Amino acid sequence: MVEYVKRILLVCCVVTAAASVSSVHAVEKKGLLVHASIYGSTIEASYWVKAIIGHEHHLDVKALPQVITVEPYDYVIIGSLTRNEKPVEPIYEFVEKFRAALAGKEVCYFLTCGDTDETMVLKVPGQDAHLIGGRNYLMDMLQSFPEIKPVVIAGFGGRSVKPTLNLKDSFMVWLVGKLAKEGEVGGGLDIWESLVPERVEAFANEVRVKVLGLGPRENVEQFRGYWQSLQPASLADPSKKKFDPRPFDYRHSTDRIHYVRARMPGTLDDGIALLDTWAREAGIDLREQVKNFFNVYYHGVKSYGGKEMTIHVVPSTLPEDPGSVHFSFRSYDKPDNRAGVETDIDRAAQMITARSK
Repeated sequence: MVEYVKRILLVCCVVTAAASVSSVHAVEKKGLLVHASIYGSTIEASYWVKAIIGHEHHLDVKALPQVITVEPYDYVIIGSLTRNEKPVEPIYEFVEKFRAALAGKEVCYFLTCGDTDETMVLKVPGQDAHLIGGRNYLMDMLQSFPEIKPVVIAGFGGRSVKPTLNLKDSFMVWLVGKLAKEGEVGGGLDIWESLVPERVEAFANEVRVKVLGLGPRENVEQFRGYWQSLQPASLADPSKKKFDPRPFDYRHSTDRIHYVRARMPGTLDDGIALLDTWAREAGIDLREQVKNFFNVYYHGVKSYGGKEMTIHVVPSTLPEDPGSVHFSFRSYDKPDNRAGVETDIDRAAQMITARSK
């Protein structure tokens, strides 16, 4: 009798364990990664993300025309190239088509984009200065579909092969180089060839943690073959690096712009607090223009010699440099009028440098 009871208990334990394993598989989330691409870099980034998330997890990778429905999926990752400072139009059409369903799912966005510096401000003649670069290019998407609240967003930077660009994109590379007022060593081509591999890795690991409830994958560098397989845009110059970020501490001054970049350890809140102190001590009215979870765009307004001038100020965190906050300061006033502006910007840079020691 005792042996019989033991056998019954053993069977019950096996059945319970099997049911437990079955339930684990039952709650395994099914994902869809849908992409729009022209030259292939967004496609490669998509499979790179899938590899880091793990082939053992259900994640279908499909081009836009392949997707008939999103209903079977628990989460959807949407990847796009960037045009006109936002995802391409077919991505907007896809989100609009499945708008109601996506609002009830976990959604993530990523872009292969141009400039990755999320402290970047662009001033085009005839237009107001505005934020560009990286995740800033997704803000229009978030505003267009406010009921879809993405769990993770990312701007990876750009990849393009110069000899195969179509005429329109070749012109855009040239134009971006002409519009770049910061005076970087490179031009439009360098801005397009700007992918940051750490951003791809950080995005995929965030999906693992925030969507799938997994730990971040270690040794993610093993998957960089997806990055290495792409030809550099400057195919004619083998010495060019794939990614050459701007220096953290940088100062450039021309008759068109006074530009200073700086960095300190801390959080975005730490950066905001430092700027508040700087503005108060310098008598600057710091007016918030745009605020995101990763950066803030301010107009620092002050009267110099009886003329009101504006300093464009952006503190931002960057995914590839966790635990730090980056700053940019810009003045578009003419050199003869901006001596006081330069003094105030230099004072801010000194405060940031002091925090870094």
